[in-house]
Amino acid sequence: MENKRVAYLVLRVLLAQPLSYWQLLKHIDVDLPTTQKSLKNLLEEGLIDYKDNLFFLTPKGEKTAKLLGISPFSSLICPECQGKTVSLAHHQALLNEFTEIIQGRPQAISEYDQGYVTPVDTVARVLFMYQVGDIEGKEIILLGDDDLTSLALLVSGWPKRVTVLEIDERILAFIERIATIKGWDNIDLIHYDARYPVSDELKGKFDVFLTDPVETIGGLRLFFSRCVEALRGEGCVGYFGLTHLEASRKKWRQIQQDILAMGFTITDIVRNFHTYLLEREDVVKLELRVAKEAPVKVEFPEIDFYTSNLYRIYAVETPQPLVKGKVDWERELYYDEEAYVTCP
Repeated sequence: MENKRVAYLVLRVLLAQPLSYWQLLKHIDVDLPTTQKSLKNLLEEGLIDYKDNLFFLTPKGEKTAKLLGISPFSSLICPECQGKTVSLAHHQALLNEFTEIIQGRPQAISEYDQGYVTPVDTVARVLFMYQVGDIEGKEIILLGDDDLTSLALLVSGWPKRVTVLEIDERILAFIERIATIKGWDNIDLIHYDARYPVSDELKGKFDVFLTDPVETIGGLRLFFSRCVEALRGEGCVGYFGLTHLEASRKKWRQIQQDILAMGFTITDIVRNFHTYLLEREDVVKLELRVAKEAPVKVEFPEIDFYTSNLYRIYAVETPQPLVKGKVDWERELYYDEEAYVTCP
């Protein structure tokens, strides 16, 4: 069925205009292994073709689309909020200050599965939290902060206190330097390895968590569990991102089952909320599977194609971690068979 969905999505967007491989990926909400297989099938069936770095419909493809009742795709996403549900129009000063203070940030490195989202997306996430009442006067904890969301939170002036647990000492040093320059004293920075439970001093102290973990079942389960240990209890909330490209629907279902098992309900999923600023040339040079196993020879991405969806979850009872005690890092915790962008 997922193959049929890819075919449907490809036919309708290519009816509107030819697209590059990278542009096409932004229109498909199916995991990359399935998407690449489906594109190969469409090429072999003669429904689509590829020339000058663009996919386009063949006459057979156009006829098939018509028979299926498919019309050319036209986006209905709000041009102001870009589908994020919040507008930055009245908070341009917040965005400007955040963009200024993150200049010179540490470069993302694969060792910690880092990848930054755009400054606009980081600020939009803060505004989303404000909109639903999850930020003013709250104690907020972040497990991992390569996006520097802690600084956007502090620029807003809304949280009571922000705590960052981060394994990368470069990021901690950068945040500390900015906080010192700005005179912010309501932030705590802790060098932390998620293999270990959170310290007793942090347990049950926070209203909100944010994390953007690796997209394996084990990795997500571990990061959620560590965050849960830090929450006060019923009524607390959590935020994280989850992609379509590296997380199949079956994986989504398991993740959602874990969320329910821990005592949460899912209140919001905002599609394609985050866009990641990957090193475009590295996608091809490092022979990442998204490029290496593409059904056609592809050039460097001309757009930022890698997006994730924003999840908000709410504790309807005292949340319980699914992982307790120390764990050992293994490759399977970071990467699985669906890791086509984050892993060579």
